[in-house]
Amino acid sequence: MADGNSDKRFATRSVHAGTKHIEGAVNTPIFQSSTYYLTDERYAGWAAGAQHTLIYSRLSSVNSDACVEKICAMEGAEDGELFASGMAAISTVMMGLLSRGDHVVASPDVYGGTYGLMTEELPRFGIEVSMADMRDAESYEAAIQPNTKMLYIETLSNPVLKVCDIEAMAAIARKHDLLLIVDNTFTSPWGCQPIKMGCDLVIHSTTKYLGGHSDIVGGAVVGRKDLIAHLFPKKVHFGGAPDPHACYLLERGMRTLSARMPIHCANAADIANRLQDHPMIEKVIHTSLTNHPDYETGQRIMPKGTGMLAFVVKGGDDAALKFMRGLKIIFEATSLGGVESLIECPFNSSHMFIPEEVRHAAGVIPGFVRVSIGIEDVEDLWDDISSALNAL
Repeated sequence: MADGNSDKRFATRSVHAGTKHIEGAVNTPIFQSSTYYLTDERYAGWAAGAQHTLIYSRLSSVNSDACVEKICAMEGAEDGELFASGMAAISTVMMGLLSRGDHVVASPDVYGGTYGLMTEELPRFGIEVSMADMRDAESYEAAIQPNTKMLYIETLSNPVLKVCDIEAMAAIARKHDLLLIVDNTFTSPWGCQPIKMGCDLVIHSTTKYLGGHSDIVGGAVVGRKDLIAHLFPKKVHFGGAPDPHACYLLERGMRTLSARMPIHCANAADIANRLQDHPMIEKVIHTSLTNHPDYETGQRIMPKGTGMLAFVVKGGDDAALKFMRGLKIIFEATSLGGVESLIECPFNSSHMFIPEEVRHAAGVIPGFVRVSIGIEDVEDLWDDISSALNAL
């Protein structure tokens, strides 16, 4: 999916790569069409497999192709596919690359929806899953079996913000000839580019930082061209294609990614540092803090930081809920990566259906709060947080 911007720097690629200047338009126009006129060229593309051939919007569209090209340019990927949600992307990768009798090594720290897919759905189709410690590459290697086909990781785990040593995982994957799949949603391509570290496929919930405005739901998979070609018919079969208008909004969001991310990350680091000194806070988790267990790994894997922040409020879940309800600016809602700050308690939202003992073992203990820090003025954010904490 390379274009004339492949040799440009990240900010330039995020603005220009993939954008279709049709009829001189500055932005890719919205092609709100379910189908396209069939020409001899398109018939030939259909016969060749139809990927990126404009035939029918469940296969691809002008707008989806523009987004794929832009994400590939940012991630350094050969090719990619766009989906209607992050879970559609994840499930298509899992169901498209794994078959009955295969085995995958993952972690209980993954996103709650991914955990449910792996523990409830994959076993129904005869696919085995073993859980290991995403922080410890050796634990992943120890879990490998003769039928293992895939290692599944997240750059930064949700919600306890563990940093995965992608380079170490890639070495193990190469050693055992396994696929290495990473969910890079929490860092975005601005913060980490796992393909350069040896990953085969990179997944994004484009709902989050790539979209950036909390107004779309979407997903993407980019990486090796041969794997994407294998996944394309699976996407068609499973039906998780995105709408052209959602793709238009996604492309619009990605064009400002490099402008938004430094503010997200700087604000989060500032708030994390201040929270450490507040008497109502038991623990603060952010990769910029030197007391983070993965600080050194984080400086190597994702040195630009993250806009994601977690902390534990003294007094347990009741105190955490009371604190959230006292906020005036920060919005209590699930999801993340938008320009506005969002906050949630994972125990009753993203990780509600994960067994309590699994949550606690992963670090989601009573009083645990996850915050997606937005691009508001940091002083206003701190005034909001400190006032709500002081009222407890």
